[in-house]
Amino acid sequence: MKLPLSWLSDYTDMNGITPKEYDAKLTMSGSKVEEVYYLGAEIENVVTGKILSVVDHPDSDHLKICQLDVGKEEPVQIVTGAPNVTPASVGEICPVCLHKSTLPGGVKITKGKLRGVPSNGMMCSFQELGLSHGCVPYACENGILFLPAGTPVGEDIKNVLGLDDWVSDFEITSNRPDCLSVIGLARETAATFDRPFSVKTPEVKGVGGDINEYMSVEVKDTDLCPRYTARIVKNIKIEPSPAWMRERLHACGVRPINNIVDITNYVMLEYGQPMHAFDYKCLSDGRIVVRRARNGESIQTLDGVDHDLSDKMLAICDNDKPVAVAGVMGGANSEIMDDTKTVVFESA
Repeated sequence: MKLPLSWLSDYTDMNGITPKEYDAKLTMSGSKVEEVYYLGAEIENVVTGKILSVVDHPDSDHLKICQLDVGKEEPVQIVTGAPNVTPASVGEICPVCLHKSTLPGGVKITKGKLRGVPSNGMMCSFQELGLSHGCVPYACENGILFLPAGTPVGEDIKNVLGLDDWVSDFEITSNRPDCLSVIGLARETAATFDRPFSVKTPEVKGVGGDINEYMSVEVKDTDLCPRYTARIVKNIKIEPSPAWMRERLHACGVRPINNIVDITNYVMLEYGQPMHAFDYKCLSDGRIVVRRARNGESIQTLDGVDHDLSDKMLAICDNDKPVAVAGVMGGANSEIMDDTKTVVFESA
């Protein structure tokens, strides 16, 4: 399990504890650390820069010559062929690789010339920084990463994108499922370093009404699922999660998708309790039936793979069909979409 050390500060005091000391003591206390690494280790000398001007290259029909403010006395000139850099891009802020910078995968950037015009670095896409589009949902998928308005100029890009963090990768043995969560490892951390430990109690605020008017839950095979709970949330808007949540998910090796899916993954990581969200309109008759699958039933899971089910498998079903393979993956027939307005959160 990957644990960004900054997340621990929500539950215990991490002041004065170095990553090396943390990993050594947690390993000696019984929580084995397989690896410790710095998220932005491969990124060096990359800062935020503001585009001051964009002009056509005199010897190219697609290259542009840009002047950028990178927080130094003099602007930096960079030649780019990125399709989203145009004269209208003046004022945009983007990651800038300066002379003698490095990027993930061992890429090294130095100054040079492009068709005879000096270029003193490179403007970056999110892919070149080792990020997925879910980490920066505002980004162009085929071009330079333009950062949100108000981003400081001349800042180390690792600080701006949440890559300035250490991650410990734990090997959690089968007898310690209590450590398969951030809170579980925070408890171990507090005990190991003899520091206070606290977890805030979530406040669940409903709007009243009777959920039985919307849906019902029936568990038919209690030997495989002793308890199944669900809650409806209405009038939602599907959009990207806030930056702090996207950054934490990325640090844990989870790809950010949208606010609803990210919430379920975040809770799973934080509490060790798997969750899932269904689009309410996709549940036939508003029913959830937890039962063994019937021979001959099939489901396409969220990864686009078709699966034949058997009566040895537990399925989460609506009135007509399986909508998830219990404890494994949800079905594509009830996934959260951009037009989803009402969701059913499950915890089993």
